[in-house]
Amino acid sequence: MTAGEPEPLGTPGPGDSEIEGGAGEWVGAGDGDDAFIPPWWVGYDTLLAVVAFVVLFRYSGLGPAIGAITVVSVLSGILRVRQGIGVGKLLPLVTVCVVARGIVGIITDNDDIYFGIGIGYKFAIAAGLVLSAPLKRNPAVDLVARTLGLSAAMRSHEAYRSAVDRIIVAFGLLLGLAAGFDIWFLGVTDPDEYVLFRYLINWPLYVAFTALSLTFLSRRLARIPGFPGIMNLLEQQAEARSAARKRR
Repeated sequence: MTAGEPEPLGTPGPGDSEIEGGAGEWVGAGDGDDAFIPPWWVGYDTLLAVVAFVVLFRYSGLGPAIGAITVVSVLSGILRVRQGIGVGKLLPLVTVCVVARGIVGIITDNDDIYFGIGIGYKFAIAAGLVLSAPLKRNPAVDLVARTLGLSAAMRSHEAYRSAVDRIIVAFGLLLGLAAGFDIWFLGVTDPDEYVLFRYLINWPLYVAFTALSLTFLSRRLARIPGFPGIMNLLEQQAEARSAARKRR
């Protein structure tokens, strides 16, 4: 929000930890003390895993490449959870799956088996995401709320929850389609090309999906009186993160 603009309804004032709105009104998230601060390396860890696989496959073969991407993936998962990102309590299960997949890939020395297991995981995750909304187990509700800096009251608002439910179902369907594409793509590429080009294809695809999701979420939340807009929320969170980093 720029200087001179009126504060939107529900924006916390100096000293307010949370402003209570009336029934159905926007409720501010507070002064930013709980701002979600992702570490600088998030995103680069995935790129590092891709580079490690491609380089080692070219110079050392499939086994070392699988070993490298497995180690990077496990370390990345552990570091992400320690920073409050990712699978949380599911870390032990995810780690076992990643390591088991890597061991099977190294023992068999078969890229179809190794990547096939990963594609199977993707189909399973896609199914879980599609089913999470009707089962009221949507894993994105708290993550999106933290990213946008929403208050606890807004996290339980029907307009917000229903919008995130639809987004996560759409993402599950997209993930299922991506897994189907992976099956075809694996059959027409070498392992290093598969890993590299899948990353280059998926990155802009997921960025576009995120942009469309934020647009949809903004329109849904606009039904709540006093909603300041997604861009205002993102700017406020960016300012809160900057202030929180300076305090560290």
